[in-house]
Amino acid sequence: MRSDGEARREQILAAAQLLFAKRSYHEVSTSELAAAAGTTRTNLHHHFGTKRDLYHEVVRRFAQLREPPSISSETTTTEETVRRMFDRWLDSVEHNRETYLSMIDMTSSRRDPEVEAALHTGMRAWEDRLLASLAVSETERNRALVRSFQAMVSAATDEWLRRDTLTRSDVLGLLTRALLSLRTGLDALA
Repeated sequence: MRSDGEARREQILAAAQLLFAKRSYHEVSTSELAAAAGTTRTNLHHHFGTKRDLYHEVVRRFAQLREPPSISSETTTTEETVRRMFDRWLDSVEHNRETYLSMIDMTSSRRDPEVEAALHTGMRAWEDRLLASLAVSETERNRALVRSFQAMVSAATDEWLRRDTLTRSDVLGLLTRALLSLRTGLDALA
């Protein structure tokens, strides 16, 4: 059972996540965050210290991944599993568009070490997830190939979200086909 303080903290985080999903960090004020959470700025600062600290917690949570679909099912092919995994991830990115974009922006231009750390943790989790989904070994070479693939993932989602040159469907197909093609170059489990 959660204490009142834990419940209030979660309420603030949920409200902040919704605001940061729609607008960038710089466009959201602490007054808006407090109002959306149904609390005061003082209470917000009590639980998180600063807007930046609250934002870092939102980013840290966003960078965590849900469990992937299982590939052990006899009725599921590796292609279906990969497609479902990317479909779920794209849903999350689409729902949290501004959080995703501002997280990427803060790591590339402003060099926010805490956001970079959350992104690095998330990217490492994706490496693990992709290697496991493809049932390949976790060698440094395979990790390097997957990191290269992840750079393409970032570029493709940027083309979809920011430039509007690709559709979500384009990105889903591209990521699925590219990862399955990459699989042939990865070292299989021994």
